[in-house]
Amino acid sequence: MFGFVIMSHRAPEQLLRLTRTLNLLYNGPPIACHHDFAQSPLDTSKFPSNVRFVEPSITTAWGKWSLVEASLAALRLLYSSAEPQFFFLISAADYPTVGADQVRSDLLRAQSDAFIDSFALDAALNSKGEDGIEIGDQHLAHHRAPHNLRLEQERYLRAQVKVPILRMRPPLHSTTKERYPRLGRLTFALPFDTPFSPFDANYSCYVGSQWFTANSKAAAHLLSPSAKDRHLMRYYRNRVIPDESYFQTVLRNAADLRVKNRTYRYAFWHGAHPIDLDEEHFQSVVDSGAHFARKFRPGDPVLDMIDRYLGVQSA
Repeated sequence: MFGFVIMSHRAPEQLLRLTRTLNLLYNGPPIACHHDFAQSPLDTSKFPSNVRFVEPSITTAWGKWSLVEASLAALRLLYSSAEPQFFFLISAADYPTVGADQVRSDLLRAQSDAFIDSFALDAALNSKGEDGIEIGDQHLAHHRAPHNLRLEQERYLRAQVKVPILRMRPPLHSTTKERYPRLGRLTFALPFDTPFSPFDANYSCYVGSQWFTANSKAAAHLLSPSAKDRHLMRYYRNRVIPDESYFQTVLRNAADLRVKNRTYRYAFWHGAHPIDLDEEHFQSVVDSGAHFARKFRPGDPVLDMIDRYLGVQSA
């Protein structure tokens, strides 16, 4: 019934523990992983046989189109050999926080094709839309904060000018292993929307958290993009943080999909990014009703606490 798409670029032991725990909770589900082998070596022979890897892997970088491309490659791998009713897009820094029976009950009761944080950017900028945040997903208010709305407007809607620069060190939050100094680009947003975007009255821009759950019908839409979706692909190849808009936009603009603005994920935001969860957050995590929580440091003791709560052996 369930399948998993996992994004990974470091800490192979953390990924191994996650897959073993998923096997215990979900009885050996199909798992497709995109691990960026260019950033961290990994011995695939150590993993359970139901875990498959995208090979060759795509070299990914924070905030780049390569993250969307890698996610789609793993999703395609998942459905090439299995037909899960639902799939979960998670990172290796995520961890399950409830049992499979509860997950099954929540998803079937909701009767939706996709569970994804998504809001129409134009409506939010004009204060004409409700935030749509449900109980359990309050942390997603981060994406709707006024200063973030302005950033999202610049990222996805505004015309841009890119100026070549010499980068002496990696940008903040970059995880790509590149040699420095190197040639880069500095992007300036102009005070008007670009005429080259795919967005119009019938195809709106949606924004939200990149981690989501969806069913096989939604997966088919993502793996067979429409002409508008393909335009969006080309457009977002040259935009930053496309992973917080591409999936949202494709799914919300598909007229035959029922999309629920709920993620069943837990995160604790401080500033621009979610903090690492530890033992202090355990009770909040298990009380949230979320299916997964993030982010966790490899081997953090809170993972053992969650294992005991779920009734699985520590991996």
